[in-house]
Amino acid sequence: MKSILITGFFGEGNLGDEAILKAICENLPKGIKPIITSNSQHNYGKDIKRKGFLSIPLFLKVAYNSPITIFTGGILQDWSWEGVSFFAYRIILAAKMGSTPVLYGAGLGPLRSDKAKELVKKALRFVKIAYVRDETSYNLYESLLPNANVRLGTDWTWHFPIEKIENDKNGYLGVNLRQWKDKNLLNNAIEIINKFNWEKIGLSARKFDIELIRNISSLKDVKNPTIFTEFANECKNLNCGIAMRYHVALAMLRSGLPTKLICYDDKVKDLAKSTGMIIDKNNITKGFNLAPNDFFTKNERLFKEMKKSFLELLHQYY
Repeated sequence: MKSILITGFFGEGNLGDEAILKAICENLPKGIKPIITSNSQHNYGKDIKRKGFLSIPLFLKVAYNSPITIFTGGILQDWSWEGVSFFAYRIILAAKMGSTPVLYGAGLGPLRSDKAKELVKKALRFVKIAYVRDETSYNLYESLLPNANVRLGTDWTWHFPIEKIENDKNGYLGVNLRQWKDKNLLNNAIEIINKFNWEKIGLSARKFDIELIRNISSLKDVKNPTIFTEFANECKNLNCGIAMRYHVALAMLRSGLPTKLICYDDKVKDLAKSTGMIIDKNNITKGFNLAPNDFFTKNERLFKEMKKSFLELLHQYY
């Protein structure tokens, strides 16, 4: 059985990254064993240490025996130097070990420092093919490597069918927040949320965020579903939702829930713009909005194209 190395921010209890991993593994043909960089154990294949000095020689060994190394999710972001170096050096190391680096459903950036841009530019030269999940990532990629083999894809969670809300709603406001260094953005969002007199249900995409959400007024409960489809199913109990994390926002919109977005970074801004939402000066969208039909048709088409490329690449190497 041949192996495929999947590199991302896995095993941290983050709803979005775990959903991405699940979607990729469900799209692997039989006979291909996933080996995953992770901080905890999964049931898909084999997990190897994601962090620490000892993770490097193990990564090299696995890459040597893996025809392809997939990089996916939010990568190459200089919110911290590790967010750039972890992925950039592993792209380079995989290629040096004879494993072809590819990006599928990856979100790039932001890259604010010249040092980060140079390292990422060096790493991306080794990438055979890239499908990025948003316009900002696509434009960043092309600005670093004009004429590169990069295409606009979408998020892997479009693999999962989501049933739209049809039943009567119960008058609850769904609230999702995440820890973030910009306290002004958080405070503005919390002020807006607390103005609503409705009962609120907290929706955490990572246990790390639960304590923050518990500070919201009129909060009935906080839920922490660990599976993307279960998270979307929780939207059936809501009248509308406010979301900060990207995959929570995506689950709400795909469920047909009127949604307000707290745009803490470019990927959430891109999501807002792709649905026609207007972003105010505080980086919070105005009103509660439904995603238009073309949002669904476009992303379903992009996912179909990305998946086709992915399966053709696997057929070529395996």
